[in-house]
Amino acid sequence: MSPSRVPRARDACCFAAGVALLLVVSRGEAQQRFASAPAASGSASDVVIVVAHDFAFDLPASISAGLTTFELRNRGKQGHHLEIVRLDSGKTAGDAVAALIKAGRGPRPAWLHAIGGPNAAMPGENSNATIVLGPGSYLAFCEVPGPTAMRHYMKGMVKPFTVTLPARLGKLPAADVVLNLVDFDFVFSHPLTRGHHVLAITNTGTQRHMMLIKRFPSDYPAGTTAKDLTGWAMNPQGKSAPGASEGGVTEISPGTTVVMSRDFRPGRYLLICFSPDETDGKPHFAHGMQKELTIE
Repeated sequence: MSPSRVPRARDACCFAAGVALLLVVSRGEAQQRFASAPAASGSASDVVIVVAHDFAFDLPASISAGLTTFELRNRGKQGHHLEIVRLDSGKTAGDAVAALIKAGRGPRPAWLHAIGGPNAAMPGENSNATIVLGPGSYLAFCEVPGPTAMRHYMKGMVKPFTVTLPARLGKLPAADVVLNLVDFDFVFSHPLTRGHHVLAITNTGTQRHMMLIKRFPSDYPAGTTAKDLTGWAMNPQGKSAPGASEGGVTEISPGTTVVMSRDFRPGRYLLICFSPDETDGKPHFAHGMQKELTIE
């Protein structure tokens, strides 16, 4: 299946605006905008359809800068996500892959800027994330393990792309739930309920964070969701991950805001961060960054 996208109209002054485009929402702006109120409604974003296979992405080689919604459609037989990093000038996709392999589960070099993207979707399912892209060179990859401990990017599931000018500044979509990723917790403006929600997710911590949403069936043993998932992540042993992956956001840098939308069904959920700690290298869930929720 070939990638497709929805074009947008551009104002006459978009080139000048694009030159000044911010790569991310600054931490101060993010805290001010989302601490007590939903994000302001903004311009319609470009929609980039990304099709995930075992083990490759269908993704455009070039994307216009500005407000962009990535819709991940998993057409593989395993769970996949879309992690996006921006590379510093002079760095190549080959440099980025080599750095990922060298870092393993540990902290990554500062020249790999975590921009975010849609977290894992089950086979046949979709997930989404809306972000602001600045011009530059990027790499999309999947680091989901399974059914072995080998991350999918080590099997070739990487795709470089370029973000180009001109661009148009736009505000992130309006959100009805605000979620801050802190060191080391998930802090909601108010509890999640069943039905459709738009979440504005901001990293207000001092380290990179991510959030995977897992849903567990009602008959799954209570109190074991986190233990089972973290145990699987460390050693899949040829098994599929427990629970159903229902999106979230892949790793984002401090001060970054990503917006996602999803229909939340009743059930037991686990939110978890697998990012490595910058001091001891342990995954953030080992520092308590996991939260169980029940949606009636």
